[in-house]
Amino acid sequence: MNVWKDLIKKRKQPQTSIKSEPKYSDSEEKCKAEDFYDTVHTIETPHFQVMYVLTGPHATTKPFADSTAAILESAWNFYINQHKMHAPKSPTISHHFRLPIKDGLYPVEIIDINQIRENLFNGDGCTQNFAITYPFGLNGISEIFMENDFYSTCSRYGYKDTIFVHGDTCTYPKTKNPLRNLSHNFSYTDEWAKGLRVTIFHEFYHALQLTYLNLEVNFSFWFEASATGFEEITNPEIDDYIRYIPELFGNMGYPLSEDTSNYGASTLFLYLYLHVSKDLDRLIWESYSANPTKNFEYQFESALKKFKYDADSIFHDYAVRLSFAGEHTKTTNKKNWIIEDQPKWPEANFFYQNSISPNIKSLAFEFYNIPQNYTTPYTVDFTNFIGKASIVVYNDGKASVYKITSNRTLDSLTTTLAASDSSIWIFTRLGKSENIPISNSNSAPHAFPVPWRNGPLCFAPLPKDKEFIEIRTRRGDLISQEKYEGTTYCLQEDQVKSMMAPGIYRFRAGNKGKTTSFIVIY
Repeated sequence: MNVWKDLIKKRKQPQTSIKSEPKYSDSEEKCKAEDFYDTVHTIETPHFQVMYVLTGPHATTKPFADSTAAILESAWNFYINQHKMHAPKSPTISHHFRLPIKDGLYPVEIIDINQIRENLFNGDGCTQNFAITYPFGLNGISEIFMENDFYSTCSRYGYKDTIFVHGDTCTYPKTKNPLRNLSHNFSYTDEWAKGLRVTIFHEFYHALQLTYLNLEVNFSFWFEASATGFEEITNPEIDDYIRYIPELFGNMGYPLSEDTSNYGASTLFLYLYLHVSKDLDRLIWESYSANPTKNFEYQFESALKKFKYDADSIFHDYAVRLSFAGEHTKTTNKKNWIIEDQPKWPEANFFYQNSISPNIKSLAFEFYNIPQNYTTPYTVDFTNFIGKASIVVYNDGKASVYKITSNRTLDSLTTTLAASDSSIWIFTRLGKSENIPISNSNSAPHAFPVPWRNGPLCFAPLPKDKEFIEIRTRRGDLISQEKYEGTTYCLQEDQVKSMMAPGIYRFRAGNKGKTTSFIVIY
């Protein structure tokens, strides 16, 4: 497999796909890669060899290069010294500038990525990249190509510049289209130090991941998800990861591993890092190294064994916290958020349906919204559901979370749901998981709560072969016939008070058979 050939991404700025091939001028075609640069400067640090030029299409500035080298050393200290990750593996010759790499140093070339030697990425030369960690072969060897100025170039836009080499004029594409931070709406060309920090901590982590991941047999969505998560851990003021969250919510119901970008799954990384263990991600990559053909669920479950946690339950808790996005953070305590800047997130998406029959794949979650005054037309069928489920009940702007352990849980929550302003139903699945137990209730129809004082008054379990219940006085006089669907029916508080004074009453399903007593007090 040549999966590694596709492994050329990093924080690609969203853009419209362009299918036509780029067209190059005669001078571009006749000029070799080395004609576009002259003196290559090198910065050597204890662990890196940073190469850059000051003229031509790949030109950067010395402060930019010096900052790159310093931040790289910070990333080395964070990942290797503190988190005990493997050191990266280096080639012997740098790809673009063709310089030998000193033993023990890792190469970083600061270049205009879209004008890299030999069009290494087989692209159209218009992709908006911040940087790329490129694997050379399948043995973990890699190199980082860092964007030289955080302006994207694209030959088709018609912006050109020239450089004179050996009496020839070489033309190259140039543009003034800056790469931007979409979370705080600033340009990385202006705030290039922030661009360097968030990019380097992401890209260097890729170099480490490649020492664990066998690209010949497997690739994981976790490659981008964990690197993007570490951007936020190491640079919490930049918040670049937030721009991927709308896509995460937009793909709700699909496994995270099938997300088209994988960057939004950084929220799962953040949850694990902040609420489970800072060592967990290293354990996941060590598991990939030991079991290269296994899927993410296997690696995740293996890493969690050290902490004796159930992976399915951990994933479900993540999804519950994920639902408190944007304005919903105001409804619960901070301790229930994934991360402190969760109020900045866009609102989560919710499915709106009169009935729910969840049936989802592993590594997926779904959120359903149930409107005010939950009643039996809004039913949940757990017959085909495998996974975990919870209900978040909202009242007066406050949220309460209830885990669904069986269908009896729903019976016990009927009055709570009926009195709620609204509720969110959360379904998840990870790995093999289990069914929600469904037990057939043999209890006779009864009213609850008893005695009734306020809120909804409910009747259950009601037989499916009847259409209404009768409510009668203690003496047997008919007060009302109430039509119902499903197996539960609830009267709202104002209905109860308008129909019944305090006292003892009776009800039954249909118009024949025994009645059951209940008490009204207010």
